[in-house]
Amino acid sequence: MCGDRTRGTGGETAGCKKSVENVVGNFGIIKNWQGNPLRVKEVLWCTLTKKTVLALAGSPVKGGSTDILLDQVLRGARMKGASVEKIYLRELEITPCNSCGKCEKTGECPINDDMKWLYKKLLKSHVIILTSPIYFMGLPAQSKSMVDRCQAIWVRRFKLKKKFGEGDRKGFFISVGGMERPHLFKGAVATVKAFFTTIGVRYAGDLLFSKVEDKEDIMRHPTAIKDALEAGAKLISD
Repeated sequence: MCGDRTRGTGGETAGCKKSVENVVGNFGIIKNWQGNPLRVKEVLWCTLTKKTVLALAGSPVKGGSTDILLDQVLRGARMKGASVEKIYLRELEITPCNSCGKCEKTGECPINDDMKWLYKKLLKSHVIILTSPIYFMGLPAQSKSMVDRCQAIWVRRFKLKKKFGEGDRKGFFISVGGMERPHLFKGAVATVKAFFTTIGVRYAGDLLFSKVEDKEDIMRHPTAIKDALEAGAKLISD
């Protein structure tokens, strides 16, 4: 049932497998929908070690540099057995926050759009990845609108003191910029760190590449593709 997706991960995963074996032992036979026998400990092994990755592609450009890097990060995560979901923010209906203030009492945003279901995914996924190019030293509208709408979550967590997203959840940021300046990514990184803190994930790292105007630049980069693949695997195995 698990297949190669759950083998050879070591560390935290190996400890989880050992715990399952100690609890379940060598008994407990059940059957799948095809009638084939499955060991209970095999079922639990899959359930306990599966990590979910929510990838938010925040670029307005389809198939651009950040999409290419994201695909490699997700490939690395899948190699370590993660369950991956990729969402293109450019395809969603996300109305910008209008500062109506209604979330200040309830922690719920009254705007009825795609954020309604995206909120739930943001609060339950083990790993959140956000990708965005740099526009005017910050995030583009597709990403920033989503981040701003998380004010409702901020209210829930820091004002209403509601608990959610318990456990060690990770956030990862991928970005590219056309210029090469010392503070090119400073504004975007600050915003993303605030976003991750709000939804209850820790900033686990980033991939930031300057002097990237188009996808050909990222493909010619000597280490970018390799770095992205390794980063995805590390997010799951660490």
